[in-house]
Amino acid sequence: MKKVLVLAVAFVVLGSALAYAQTTDPIETIRQHYAAINRSAPTYRKVKKDLSGFSAEGGQLLAYFHGPTVMKIAATYFGEMGKTSEDFYYWDGKLIFVLRSEATYDKPLSGKVVKKVEDRFYFNNGKLIRWIGGDGKQMAADSPDYGTNETDYLKTSKQFSEGARGKGQTIESDQ
Repeated sequence: MKKVLVLAVAFVVLGSALAYAQTTDPIETIRQHYAAINRSAPTYRKVKKDLSGFSAEGGQLLAYFHGPTVMKIAATYFGEMGKTSEDFYYWDGKLIFVLRSEATYDKPLSGKVVKKVEDRFYFNNGKLIRWIGGDGKQMAADSPDYGTNETDYLKTSKQFSEGARGKGQTIESDQ
């Protein structure tokens, strides 16, 4: 009987330790938050804005609010040869993840997608901690574009968050 009790206690302790270890991994935590935000998205208040100057053919932004807090921003940029979508995810008011999807058309303005590439950017405490490129491989933190992407996404995230809260119907690019 003692062996069974000891094994049961050991199993519970080990299971708790494993569960804690899983939730302390920042990438796993971001994935859990991402899933929770997408599950709850239909219940969030939505705000639409136009984007001007971010792409050749214009763009749109859809912000998802839980109370006063931005949880997700979906930005779509239109171009002659395709469109790009960037979904920004937030937790506790901080950017945690960006999913960038670039669709290429077969000919100008056709809308027929012939190629799609996705990049995934994971953030923790205002720092880019992982970038999965369009080929599905992790990009090196010392690559030239790593720091540029970190800076650009944090800046754009701030601009979009502020614009989504603002009274204007259009968010203008400051570039």
